[in-house]
Amino acid sequence: MAGYVLFISEDKLKNSTAINMNVDVDFLLPYVKIAQKKYVETKLGTNLFVAIQGMISGGTISDPANANYKLLLDDYVADMLVHYAFYLFCVIKYKTTML
Repeated sequence: MAGYVLFISEDKLKNSTAINMNVDVDFLLPYVKIAQKKYVETKLGTNLFVAIQGMISGGTISDPANANYKLLLDDYVADMLVHYAFYLFCVIKYKTTML
């Protein structure tokens, strides 16, 4: 997963869902990445998605000039991503273990 910028942290995912704090982050990251690509990018549009990714990776998302982007990320996108990632975790993980 190196080189890919995620819009939420491990703590945000675990604190906002029923995922146990002891679950290894390497186990969860593929679900977050899929949800971010499949749901977040399609809702934001590629240009806005790439712009926010650049601000996160560049460490400028918290700059005053980017306050609106940070608000969008923290108050809307992060919650959406948490729930889509958890949904994918449940559907993919448990559907494949039941086969």
